[in-house]
Amino acid sequence: MRSLRAWWLRLLGFFTAAARAEQFDAELQSHLDLHIDDNVRRGMSPEAARRQALIALGGAQSVRQAYHDRGTLPSLESFVQDIRIAVRMLRKAPGFTAAAVLILALGIGANSAMFSLVNAVLLRPLNGGHLGGDFVGLYSGDRTRPDRFRPFSYPEYLDIKSQNDVFNDLLAESAARPGLTENELTRRVMAGLVSSNYFSTLGVEMSVGRAFTTEEERPESASAVVVVSYPFWRQHGFIPSIIGQSITISGRPFTIVGVAPQGFNGTMPVIAPDLWLPLGAASLLTDGQNIGPSNRVVNDRSAQTLLLAGTLKRGTSAAAAESRLAAIAASLEAAYPQYNGNQRLVVHARSRVAMGPQPRSDAGPAAGAAVLMSVAGLVLLVACLNLANILMARGASRQQEIAIRLAVGGGRARIVRQLLIEGLLLSTMGGLAALLAAWWAASRVMVALTEVLPMRIFIDVSPDGRAIAAVALASILSALVFALGPAWRLSKTNLSTTLKLAAPVGATRPRRISVPGVLVSAQVALSVALLISAGVFLRASVMAASADPGFPLEGGLIAEIDTRMAGLDEARARATYAAILDRLRTLRNVDSASVASMVPFGLSQFGRQVTHGGVRTSSTFVVIGSDYFRTLGLRVISGREFTTAEEQDAAAEPIAIIDQILAQRLFAGDNPIGQSVRLSARDQPDELVRIVGVVAGVRDDVLQPPDAHVYVPFGRHFGGEMTLHVKTDAGAEATMLEPVKAAIQSVDSRLPVLSLKTMTAHRDATPSLWGVTFIARLFVAFGIIAALLATAGVYGLRAYLVTQRKREIGIRIALGATRAGLIGQLLKEGAWNAATGLIAGAVFAVGLIQVLRQTGMLYNVRAIDPLVFTVAPFMLAAATAIASYLPARRALRGNPTVALRAE
Repeated sequence: MRSLRAWWLRLLGFFTAAARAEQFDAELQSHLDLHIDDNVRRGMSPEAARRQALIALGGAQSVRQAYHDRGTLPSLESFVQDIRIAVRMLRKAPGFTAAAVLILALGIGANSAMFSLVNAVLLRPLNGGHLGGDFVGLYSGDRTRPDRFRPFSYPEYLDIKSQNDVFNDLLAESAARPGLTENELTRRVMAGLVSSNYFSTLGVEMSVGRAFTTEEERPESASAVVVVSYPFWRQHGFIPSIIGQSITISGRPFTIVGVAPQGFNGTMPVIAPDLWLPLGAASLLTDGQNIGPSNRVVNDRSAQTLLLAGTLKRGTSAAAAESRLAAIAASLEAAYPQYNGNQRLVVHARSRVAMGPQPRSDAGPAAGAAVLMSVAGLVLLVACLNLANILMARGASRQQEIAIRLAVGGGRARIVRQLLIEGLLLSTMGGLAALLAAWWAASRVMVALTEVLPMRIFIDVSPDGRAIAAVALASILSALVFALGPAWRLSKTNLSTTLKLAAPVGATRPRRISVPGVLVSAQVALSVALLISAGVFLRASVMAASADPGFPLEGGLIAEIDTRMAGLDEARARATYAAILDRLRTLRNVDSASVASMVPFGLSQFGRQVTHGGVRTSSTFVVIGSDYFRTLGLRVISGREFTTAEEQDAAAEPIAIIDQILAQRLFAGDNPIGQSVRLSARDQPDELVRIVGVVAGVRDDVLQPPDAHVYVPFGRHFGGEMTLHVKTDAGAEATMLEPVKAAIQSVDSRLPVLSLKTMTAHRDATPSLWGVTFIARLFVAFGIIAALLATAGVYGLRAYLVTQRKREIGIRIALGATRAGLIGQLLKEGAWNAATGLIAGAVFAVGLIQVLRQTGMLYNVRAIDPLVFTVAPFMLAAATAIASYLPARRALRGNPTVALRAE
């Protein structure tokens, strides 16, 4: 109890001091009288003696502060007085204040920018948190294969919705990418095909107009109505008359019936649809011309294309919901064993970063975000160490002030509190600047995402309560890290030494191991670790960009078109594709041209299960025309390509070409030419095809090895949305973009060219490669900031130490020491701290890279890259050497006689 009472009294004494004004007045007057008498004996006038005595005691400011330290003011008023004095002290040193705020803005800003992105994607409540319950996804899983899930059919959705008693409401949705035509230009947009209760389930109301009706939801209704996004309305000038206007989607007129509210993204916080269409509009987008899994929404249980999600009733857990949904699954299995056999209903938290028929966790993105936040935290730590060194150096000029305050009775706790308040003011200003910098940086990331992804990206990085709280916490912790140590050290000032006005400053050589030196070594260590990590990421991005895709990129052009957007039926679309290919093949500098349903590195991939001799495996399914492999530059190992007749004939023999990977899986070294395999998909009838060729493997993702592919001819597997491949002379790609576009539109001017680019540009814009490049740039930015801070820290420490040793330097020069020798000695002393930091940083970098490799953020790199581990430390060593040289050179350029007279 005594110990507890003692600690309570100490804590109370830290914030409130006893009032001892009369005793202070006597002590202060005694100190003044002694100094005045001494100055008068030296021949000064009484007025000059008094003025010099006040200067000796630290000036009027120190006298007033000492009076304040003695505790004559109430605690709240004294706290306000602390703030006023802190503001006054910072205002008296504008250079120091500006430098400190800038350092903190860089450190806190890096963390704030990262947190803003993490907050927007993973933490911010969906749609403002107005869901009315836990938002979860409902999934249909196979009991015999726990890892296999499928979407739902529309009749299945109605059955579950009508029978469930665990959801407040249950919505259905699917994604589509139709073409939107405005001002005679057609562009791809993201659209959601949704049920009529979609907006109400998500807890939002229309800004203008209405949501969809139950009648418009029915698949057979062919409802040509649309709800547009708030940005779409803003682009059209917020005109109230937008309701009832008509827009052209996939070549058909749709009537706008509503505008979604501002900031509404649907069921994901990142990917923002431009339009929402009712389920009944699905038939207007497809026309049966889809290659792979389509957006068909019909009253047919075989058309399983919908994803389900809803809000659980209050107090209902996911496990409890699953147990109560088991009865519905059993009844559906009994009634429709062909479609619902062995199916179970799974309730799982809806992923915020992925959309699909399988439950997904956000643990991977969360782990990556934690790593990036930790790296940003290292930058903030470097900033704090730097600022701590600056405060210690600045504290040398305030030692006399602190000593006077202690001599006249000021308490150490009160002085520490005063210095901490100064640190909190600095971190507060730095935090405010960091908020602005973070908002700008996060906004630039959003713009970069929008440029690389073929969809509207909306990440709300505006500061909310959570972001402001994070910045406030970072500011407080920063102040404690960089201000507490210097404050505690200054409060332990030696009074007998500091108050002696004639005592020489810096007369002794600084110790090799000192607190400022250790702080500088720590800054260098963290900085070199971040620079090495940045170098490793740069190497990873270069290796990913130079990875062999299986075919040459030079000379390749691709153009995406969709005949459905020109209102062409299948017969006219077939003729149009044939005419376009004939026209392209006659262009000058064009070696060959073909057509395909997908492009390597593209976002869209279709799959098929391939079966032969009891072996069943999955593969990527690609529809191609004749000359495809010659156009792409993919080597045909055995057999042949498809012919022009097979490219155009819908009744041609069912044949296929497979790659080496699939051939090895199915035939284990046997010759596959002439053998048959079975292709099957969830929403397509099985097809038995004969193999006529084997080709080399190809990458569909620059970061992944080649996977199995099966290729089928365009004639039997027609699709309205296809990609044209053109092979031109190497180096002529850029000059052929306009001729290719003109050739396409010369066949049909109504046909929109949705995208046209070189194969190299297509590869560089893939999300996976962009992600590696973005993280590399992020680490480079962190590394550069940390290196600049560390270099500034080295410069500041060496400048301070050299200034403290001016008299010693003057004596050495007077005794005959050469300037070159003195510079070498000073550089040698600074090199000790730098070398210690470089070695420790390299060791730390090895561990950091191992952690980054475990997260999958690095592509095909070694833990220790000799080039990176040589270049990065050398660059920082050179920077710190220059930072040590400049103060030494400036000190030696001074007049030795002036230095000898310095006290």
